[in-house]
Amino acid sequence: MPLVDREIPKFMVSRKYISVLIVLIILFSVLFLLIYKPFSMAVWLGSSQTLNFSFTILFYLSAIVILIVSRVLMYGVHNRLEVKLMTYILWLLAENIVISLIYTLITVNFFPMPGIETSMLATRTVMCVTIILTIPNVFVMCYAMYCAKCEELEAIQYQYQQLENKYHLLDSRQSDLRAVAATVTPMRDDTPKMINLHDNNGTLRLSINTDALYYLESEDNYIKVYYKHNEKLLSYMLRCRTRSVEESLKGTSMMRCHRSYIVNLNKIRLMEEDRRMHYITLNDKSIGRIPVSKSYYDNVVASLSALQDKRSKAEIHLDNALNPIL
Repeated sequence: MPLVDREIPKFMVSRKYISVLIVLIILFSVLFLLIYKPFSMAVWLGSSQTLNFSFTILFYLSAIVILIVSRVLMYGVHNRLEVKLMTYILWLLAENIVISLIYTLITVNFFPMPGIETSMLATRTVMCVTIILTIPNVFVMCYAMYCAKCEELEAIQYQYQQLENKYHLLDSRQSDLRAVAATVTPMRDDTPKMINLHDNNGTLRLSINTDALYYLESEDNYIKVYYKHNEKLLSYMLRCRTRSVEESLKGTSMMRCHRSYIVNLNKIRLMEEDRRMHYITLNDKSIGRIPVSKSYYDNVVASLSALQDKRSKAEIHLDNALNPIL
């Protein structure tokens, strides 16, 4: 597939990405103009005079509003349609043209430059705005892509270690307790241990053990999977629909508690009420409280009760098996 026909990653329209990008653009633009101003007569931005300072603030606020509105619109479009890389580039070009047009109009009407034609001024403005917008975009994009790749590598490393652990478990000796447990009829556990997660194209992206899985957070057409590997909480972003994931999770300990959250019942440490809202606390301090919707509350309580009964029966069964030996 040609590069321009590929869909842009989700992080490029996320709130965090947009916030960091806008801050970086502002800082870089100030640095760029400080360097460029001595070499150009068309730069009126500054704080030396009241008029210049007023229009500097006005221009910066206008540019920030344009960028925010543009990215919000892009976010909405991306949730409904696949935004290709070429579309993204054209979108950035449109932002560039609008911001350049505002600067040119302010310059022509309030800070006319004798001897500089409007067409020449517009060309220089487009070039400067292109540099100011492009360099922060490239920098933030590279960093975000690096973080995304790190998430993928950590997920692959987790899957590899799971396979390695299975191999060593099969090759190692059974402990005395397992030998004792093997002499009695064990309680049957039909709960699937491995969960396979596929993207919208049906491609397998992540195979994960339910013992390591903590919760899933959905956001539009994306799902973020939170799991633990080497005592570290990691996340993996997956483009798929929540309903598709729910089908894969049927019969497991994963259960929806909110329209945006699916939690592992085995990881719940506490469920409490706070200001007429219910919240779940998982057994990892780095994870914040997860809300429980009223529509899912009864199902969650019933499932937790069933899980507790199952654990109690398992403990009684094991005690009965060990009592004759002890």
